[in-house]
Amino acid sequence: MNITTNENRPVESIAQITAVYKDLFEITGKQGQGLAKVKRGHYDHRQENYPITGDYVAIDWRGKDQSIILSTLPRTSVLSRLDSFNEKEQMIAANFDYIFILQSLNHDFNLRRLERYLTLAWQSGGMPVVLLTKVDQTNNVSDQLRAAQEIALGAKVHAISGKTGEGIAELKSYLQPDKTIVFVGSSGVGKSTLINRLIGKEVIRTQEIREKDGRGRHTTSHRQLFELSNGAKLIDTPGMREIGLWDVTYGMKESFADVEAYFGQCKFRDCRHQSEPGCRIKEALRNHELSPERWESYLKLHAEAKYTSDKTSYLREKEIWLKDISKFARQIKNNYQHTACTESFICQACGMPANPENAGSHHRNHCPHCLVSLHVDNRPGDRSSMCRGRMEPISIWSKADDEWAIVHRCRDCGVLKTNRVAADDNQKLLTEIAEKAMKHPPFKLG
Repeated sequence: MNITTNENRPVESIAQITAVYKDLFEITGKQGQGLAKVKRGHYDHRQENYPITGDYVAIDWRGKDQSIILSTLPRTSVLSRLDSFNEKEQMIAANFDYIFILQSLNHDFNLRRLERYLTLAWQSGGMPVVLLTKVDQTNNVSDQLRAAQEIALGAKVHAISGKTGEGIAELKSYLQPDKTIVFVGSSGVGKSTLINRLIGKEVIRTQEIREKDGRGRHTTSHRQLFELSNGAKLIDTPGMREIGLWDVTYGMKESFADVEAYFGQCKFRDCRHQSEPGCRIKEALRNHELSPERWESYLKLHAEAKYTSDKTSYLREKEIWLKDISKFARQIKNNYQHTACTESFICQACGMPANPENAGSHHRNHCPHCLVSLHVDNRPGDRSSMCRGRMEPISIWSKADDEWAIVHRCRDCGVLKTNRVAADDNQKLLTEIAEKAMKHPPFKLG
């Protein structure tokens, strides 16, 4: 196939980028394999089209190691992330059909990180597939498999072992002659081991992983494309330490479809899901339809994506939010540190009266009967939180001064707070919470 450049100079063919070494590119085309450089001036003002692994490019073939890349052809898909150091978009790979997201079933398994990968994958235009690797190193994968399936909406999840071959047969449906797959994941999750097994020989050197934390040095130092005997293509990428979000508007909608399904169901059209009545999100959190962790993760990623795509708009919204907090705080005439000590109240959770005189301390911050509190503070006494959610006791812990405190978690937003144990607190309930925390820790230990 011949094409003509703006210089009316015939170009011999189209080639594909199979590896990138800074400003030197490995290419493959009808003339064979070789190395090429970009034509100076052609990419100065179009960095978003700068060649990356998987790209098809127009080349001027000048021999095996002297070819010139003239232009990048339109992409069918592209995976990118935020380069936080330079605050710009970093292109990773192009023209693929599937994105294999690898997480190992040992130290690397992390649902919040998986949410980030899924968001980037959906935004790219490819189809995400989650691979839980190193299944041979764990006895029970059912809980982790179920947890991954719950957040990998619309994507398949497979438990595999690149070392023993378990589950590899399930991947054959993706490895078709006209399909390209890009592999992403942290260092040490088994990308190189899996690619070697799929190719049938060791094309990538693998390294041992530390048993202490499951990590190792990056086996892959650059992005490289490999081709299977049946014509399917695999793109290996270095392990990502940071998964920054660039433009992920579509990716957020797909990855968090379960969260955004509640939007538009609130009483008020402009509901911000904070203190407004009739909020469908807060109702879903109270009814355990939506987990606090999932909602908190959505808010974090949404704010990050908002800041990246439109810093001016983000800062304007943040300024308005801070003004609302200040206005709300001014409406509270009595100081919390005095009001809570001198006034009795009726608990909104259990309906029992609470007398602050029996607290044995200078302030009362939770009900002595059911131990429930309210999320009204960002910092003790500031009354600045607009959440107003119910803080439920989930654990007990001993502070550095040997004073005992209750760990509360907000049912609406998931935030954690600690409140010192009062003299008149329900001793039986405190004991039950402590015993429950020992048997079923609310946090990941170790």
